[in-house]
Amino acid sequence: MTPAETLAVALGHVRNATWQLLGNNQPDGLTLGMECLDLEALLNPDDLEPAVVEAETSPAVSLSEAGRLLEAIPEHVAPAAWSVVASLTEKLA
Repeated sequence: MTPAETLAVALGHVRNATWQLLGNNQPDGLTLGMECLDLEALLNPDDLEPAVVEAETSPAVSLSEAGRLLEAIPEHVAPAAWSVVASLTEKLA
């Protein structure tokens, strides 16, 4: 995969986590979903279309997969995004 394709797949996982959080009817779902939208914006300044990826079993697994993919292309990840990924991962653990 090219770096752009890897980023698109990672964005797809972030998008899935967002969707799962916004629709989970949990008290913190809306807040965490909005944080995922902020993460997507940080990761995607060039407005790349997120890849359609199969939904993982939970938002935490989706974000973990996104983080794994992003680690393969650190030069394409905004420095501020790393702390957001870490924060969301911790909150969802």
